[in-house]
Amino acid sequence: MKVWIFQTGEPLPVDEGRARPMRAINLANKLLESGHQVTLWSARFDHLRKQFRDVDSAAKKTDDGLDVLLVPSTGYHKNIGFARLLDHLLLAINLRICLARTDELPDVAFVGYPPIETAYVLSAWLGKRNVPVVLDVKDQWPVIFVSALPDFLKPLGRVALQPYFYLARKTIRQVTAVSAMAEGFLDWALGFGNRARSDLDRVFPLTMPTGQVSEQELADAFRWWDGLGVVDDGVSRIYFVGSFSSAFDFVPVRQAAEHALRADLGIQFVLCGDGESKPELEKSMAHLGNVIFPGWIDRPKIEALAAHCIASIAPYRNSPDFVLSVPNKVIDSLSLALPLLSSLEGEVENLIREDQVGIKYSTPGQDDGEGLFDAIRQLASDPGLQSLLAENAKR
Repeated sequence: MKVWIFQTGEPLPVDEGRARPMRAINLANKLLESGHQVTLWSARFDHLRKQFRDVDSAAKKTDDGLDVLLVPSTGYHKNIGFARLLDHLLLAINLRICLARTDELPDVAFVGYPPIETAYVLSAWLGKRNVPVVLDVKDQWPVIFVSALPDFLKPLGRVALQPYFYLARKTIRQVTAVSAMAEGFLDWALGFGNRARSDLDRVFPLTMPTGQVSEQELADAFRWWDGLGVVDDGVSRIYFVGSFSSAFDFVPVRQAAEHALRADLGIQFVLCGDGESKPELEKSMAHLGNVIFPGWIDRPKIEALAAHCIASIAPYRNSPDFVLSVPNKVIDSLSLALPLLSSLEGEVENLIREDQVGIKYSTPGQDDGEGLFDAIRQLASDPGLQSLLAENAKR
């Protein structure tokens, strides 16, 4: 078959360094292994690094035969703001222009949602040509826009965002099938679109392929961490890897680090990544000698770091979209056989409780980081508990 995958906001095979396999890469790789032809459509603007991809042209073929088509847009500096909405509007317009120049049709398409505008344009264009479309819903756009507003602005915001509500509902209704990473998310999407569930509407959890790192790459990564003093020295380390954005609440992390310093328990927090909130976070934790910010790291360094840690932390805010899902950071922690520390309610809380893969700490604002600190202290003082949770996570 000829398969089109449209996905923005994820690493791509054409990105510099080792691209983290997510929805688009995992699906593309599996299709290619099965002998299908795959075209991956995405944005030229890299959402994670907030920069434009440095490629020779908008079209590129990778070594394994994957065709990558990059659609231009304006880019943006912050995840929330008018600049991002403008970027998505222009991305949809340019996508429609690219489609008009396309000669061949796919046999089936897998379309990421959001952005709303591109999902609508592509699904409508393919639908008119009788191409089956699977819509992969990852976020509660545009409902999440309204929920982020103060209560007194919510009615006005809903009126202002009516075009997005219209396009979103129409998109969900017009596709052949809807997929999501958790049951709660699929139920929300079908309910929002007023669409009855069919046998084709399915849940496909996020995954993390194994065996990505060679022995040499891992050895080099361990030496890199040695240079930063992250070694097997008896220190109980907690790590975070991701984008520093408004999706996370690091206040309890800072407070827990302060408790750990005062208790002198040999606990260190290794916070890896980049993002719009990083300068502010570094400033707020500059007084903490048990917190380091190594920057953005690749998969070999992540696996080497995990070997020096007792747990990972996923400090997501309890926004409706995260409560209904099992986000990437949770999947990463499980794939590395590390106990998970999270304050998330909903799907992740159920996962922690039912499968015993970590510890849920108090919701941010309920204490001064004491809940997170107590969870870390419990793991650090009980190797048996740590091993049990780690083995459950691996399983």
